[in-house]
Amino acid sequence: MALLGIGIVGLYSYLTLAPSRSMPTPPNAPEVVPEYFAERTSDCDVVLLNLSKSDAGPFKRVLPVGANQPYERLRRNVWEQGRYLVRGRFTGKVREFQECASFPEFEVLDFKPWGPVQRCASPGALDAEMLTYTGDLPEDRYAPEDFLGGPWPPSFDEASCRRVAACALDKRRADSRGSPEDVIDGEELPSLDGRFCHPVTCEPGEQRVDDCSGVIWCCRLLPVDEQATQD
Repeated sequence: MALLGIGIVGLYSYLTLAPSRSMPTPPNAPEVVPEYFAERTSDCDVVLLNLSKSDAGPFKRVLPVGANQPYERLRRNVWEQGRYLVRGRFTGKVREFQECASFPEFEVLDFKPWGPVQRCASPGALDAEMLTYTGDLPEDRYAPEDFLGGPWPPSFDEASCRRVAACALDKRRADSRGSPEDVIDGEELPSLDGRFCHPVTCEPGEQRVDDCSGVIWCCRLLPVDEQATQD
């Protein structure tokens, strides 16, 4: 009786777990590429992605490669605080940065926003991409203005900007964000403990500009004939 029971269990396992011989995988079936949650971060003076199969983690820092990675396609004001759903694969290679750290390579095939698109600016920056007004662009998807080579967004007059608040606007997790001692374009990060997170109303003719450092400004846009243009 015991042998009969073992035989039945073995037959059941074969039928339920063994691959079906009557349904082979089609030879031209498309490759299933996994999707990951990712946040832009940096270390060793290189741009990295904090990657995880779940939005709850655990997250692992990887070196993105390939022409379709966010850093290669998006403007700086968009990828600076980027959160993405990326599709791609590990290359099997590990890149070492001398006297710093090593990171596995991850080839990004495509990506889309994870949550609202994070765009920010930086009055006083030397990079013209950080002096653009993006408040009218959609938050649920990327706009043509977000991509390198796309239409140039309106530029604001940095001389007209006045600081009205400071608030923690970066949606990335703490271990993806920079340390409090970090500096963005020469400006130290402000206090972001919530004391200045009050509703912001700009004057007529002004637009709200969210700084990458957390400062909220009210700025006037430059006249059309003074707008920055794509090189």
